[in-house]
Amino acid sequence: MIRLLTFFFTCMFAFTSSCKTPEDNQLLEPDPTDTTGVDLSYKEKAKAVYDLIQEKYRYGDLYKENFPAQGEDRVCYLWPYVGMLRAGNLLFEMGFDASIHTQAFAGLEKYFADRPQLPGYQAEPVASGVSDIFYDDNCIVAMELINAYKITQEAHYLERAKLITEFIMSGEDDRMGGGMYWLEAVSKDCKSGPNCIKAANTTAYGAYVGAELYKLTKEARYLAYSKRLYEWNYNTLRDTDNLYWNDINIATGQVNPVKWTYNAGMMILSGISLYEITKDDTYLDQAIATARSSFSKFTRVTRDQLFFPANDPWFNVELVRSYIVLSQYDEKSNDYVKAFIRNADYAWKNARNSDGQFYEDWSGAQPGRYYWLLHQACMVEAYALIALYQNE
Repeated sequence: MIRLLTFFFTCMFAFTSSCKTPEDNQLLEPDPTDTTGVDLSYKEKAKAVYDLIQEKYRYGDLYKENFPAQGEDRVCYLWPYVGMLRAGNLLFEMGFDASIHTQAFAGLEKYFADRPQLPGYQAEPVASGVSDIFYDDNCIVAMELINAYKITQEAHYLERAKLITEFIMSGEDDRMGGGMYWLEAVSKDCKSGPNCIKAANTTAYGAYVGAELYKLTKEARYLAYSKRLYEWNYNTLRDTDNLYWNDINIATGQVNPVKWTYNAGMMILSGISLYEITKDDTYLDQAIATARSSFSKFTRVTRDQLFFPANDPWFNVELVRSYIVLSQYDEKSNDYVKAFIRNADYAWKNARNSDGQFYEDWSGAQPGRYYWLLHQACMVEAYALIALYQNE
C-alpha cells in the first residue's frame, strides 16, 4: 500500500481547531431543528458521490489517483481502487444497477499478477509492469471478494478470495513470534530498514479474512491462522488502552507507537468474527474494550461537535464499520455510530469544495488532500453504510 503519510504529517492534521479533552461522555444531542442531510436519503447521497467520482476521476477502465492531478496525471494505485471496489459492492447491495458491480470487479483484474507461485494483486496495473505486492492490499481485496460472494452467491468470487489468501498466508512466519509482514518485497529475508516490520494492519486484516473464509468453507486451517494472528496482535502490539501500535521493527525490536483508527476497527471485526465462530466471550469482551477506548481516544470536540480524526477519513470509516457490526451485541456502540452519522451529515453541508469534492477533514476546517480518490471513495462507503444501518 502506498503510504502518503508520516508521523509528522499525522500530527499536523490529526486534531485541529480548539480541541477539548476526549471523554466517553462527550456525545452531543442533535439539534431537532437542523435539516442537514435530509434533502437526499443516505442511499441517494452514496450514489451521488459515486456519480461525481465517475465524472471527475474516471480514467479509461480505471480511475485517476488524484483530481485535480498532483504532478503527473496517473492511474490510481490498488489501495484507492479498492475503495471503488467496496463502493461497487455496497451500491449493488442497496439495489443499484448490477453494471456498477460488474465494472468495479472487471477493473480489479487489471491489477492481478497471475504469476506461477502465489498470485495476487499488485500495487499498480500489470500493464505498467511488475510492481510491489502488499499483504494488506490483498487482504482488503479478499474481504471484498468475500463480500461479493455473499451478495451474489457467485462461486468465482469465493474461489478468487481463496486463491489470493494463499499469498496472504505466506506473509506470516515466526520472526518476532509471529504476525504478518506488510510488503512482500521486504519480508522474510529483510535484515533492516523501516519496512522490515510485522504490522498491526496486515495482521488484523489477515485474522478477519481467515475467520470469514472459515465460516464459508469450514477449512480448519483458516480458523487456526485467524486465531494465531489475532492472538499475536493482541499480545504484541496492543497498548494498555486496548488500542494497537502500528508495527514492530524486526531488526531493532522497536515499536512504532502510532495508533490508527482502522487498526482498532479491524481488531474489533476480527474479534467479533472469532466470537461468532467459537462462542468464546473473551473475543467479544476484547472487541468491546477496544471500541470503548477507540471512541474515547480518537474523537475530539471541534466546532461544538464531536468529530473523528481530521485526517484519513477512510480509516475512520473502517472503524465505524466495526461499530455497526458490534452494535448487534453491544447497545452502546449505536451511540458511536450516531456520532459518525452526525460527522457525515456535517461534511455533506460544510466540508465540500465548489466541485463537490469532500474535504479530508469533515469538520470543514481545512481541505487537506481532498483530491485523492480514496478520500472521495470512502464517502460512498460512509453514506452506504449509514443507509444499510438505518434500513433505508
